[in-house]
Amino acid sequence: MDLACQPTPASASHRSAEAIIEIVVKSTAAQSGQDFFESLVKSIALALNVRHCLMTELLKTGQLRTLAFWQDGKIAPNITYDPAPGPCGVVLAQDIYYCASGVQQLFPHQPALPMLEAESYVGVSLRDRQGKILGNFAVLDSQPILAQKLHEDILRIFADRASAELERQHALTALQALNEDLEHRVEQRTMELAQQTERLQQTLQELKQTQTTLIQTAKMTALGQLVSGVAHEINNPVSFIHGNLIHAVQYTQDLLKVARLYQQDHPTPSSQIAAQLAEIDVGYIAQDLLDLFQSMETGTKRIREITHSLRTFSRLDEAAYKTVDLHENLDSILLLLGEKLHHRGGDTPAIQVIKEYGVIPSVTCYASQLNQVFMSLLCNAIDALNARDTQRLNLEMIQSPSRIWITTHKSQSDQVVIRVADNGIGISEADLLHIFDPFFTTKPVGQGTGMGLSISYQIVTEQHLGRLECHSEPGKGAEFIITLPVHQNQ
Repeated sequence: MDLACQPTPASASHRSAEAIIEIVVKSTAAQSGQDFFESLVKSIALALNVRHCLMTELLKTGQLRTLAFWQDGKIAPNITYDPAPGPCGVVLAQDIYYCASGVQQLFPHQPALPMLEAESYVGVSLRDRQGKILGNFAVLDSQPILAQKLHEDILRIFADRASAELERQHALTALQALNEDLEHRVEQRTMELAQQTERLQQTLQELKQTQTTLIQTAKMTALGQLVSGVAHEINNPVSFIHGNLIHAVQYTQDLLKVARLYQQDHPTPSSQIAAQLAEIDVGYIAQDLLDLFQSMETGTKRIREITHSLRTFSRLDEAAYKTVDLHENLDSILLLLGEKLHHRGGDTPAIQVIKEYGVIPSVTCYASQLNQVFMSLLCNAIDALNARDTQRLNLEMIQSPSRIWITTHKSQSDQVVIRVADNGIGISEADLLHIFDPFFTTKPVGQGTGMGLSISYQIVTEQHLGRLECHSEPGKGAEFIITLPVHQNQ
């Protein structure tokens, strides 16, 4: 042992080790964690009658950080310091260190010793169950410490208890960190699952829309081919009949003229001819035949208009993307819907269509698809009016007739607006939220697929970069507003 650390005469504790142990145990028995560390250094300092007592934890950096520091009668703030050069570094290297006096002279480069007025030092290491150093436990005093064995034994006894508590704290910290890590992983995984669920729902929605589009496209393609084929097949013979009617009229007039000349040259026909003339009433035939030809011409014109409307609706004989007159398309669809508008069964009055066409430019679009949108909106309006009129008396329908308004105008932002409104039963606020969802319908089972408005919304918004909106109140009808850019980037 160094001569500077040899015992020198001084006062020593008169308490026995058993008494000190009893005092410290009573002071710390009910404590744990930081409270235990602070109670331990306090009770050790008071029991051994020293000025300072500290307990430290060895950091990964090699420094020591105080867990509890009793300094001159009070708990001091925790500090972090380098163990070397100093007696604490010797403790970490040798497991125990005792210096009865002259500790400042032995460690002149440790600045904390003069600040604490330390003359003597006793310290032991803190170790876990595997023998790994956790920190140190030491007492310092401004007087020599002569009772070496007493101080070392007391520190060793409670160093074991302090090591166990520190190890327990490390385990709790590790457990808390593990729990936080698990919570973070669970939260992150939950978020990932939520995102995956959202993506799956979005994918499912897209699949539903795609399925709806494919079904409707297939139906419209088949319908368009059928309509175009029928219109073509009808148009040819009707055009033949219509083109030959003028010649048939001329030939008939020529024949009648010849017959009148015969009557003039032969005013007295034979009895057989006179009987035949009386039977067939030549005068009536001559007059009615011209009316008959006029009626046939009107009929063929009507058929030609219908076939033209069918071809306009199908648009299969034209490019898919072109500039069209929307008014012509709307008129063609109204012509095709004439039966549903005017002949509603019994004495139910016809639906009045009010066209308020503004001056609009031709629009570059997918004509057949926009026709599909117009057809869907008008059919929905007719269905809404029919649903209302089934609940009304004939007098009510005459006084307040069912009406559809078709309004067009050009907006200031180089867009065309088409409004289709009716005075039918209207749509509830709850249904308005889902009106454009695939397969959503307010009609009874078997009267609607719920695909028309969904497809219409996709056609307007996705394929034409426009807007399709609906405004309605129950009992006050509904209005659908289509906004389309005049020009499209192909």
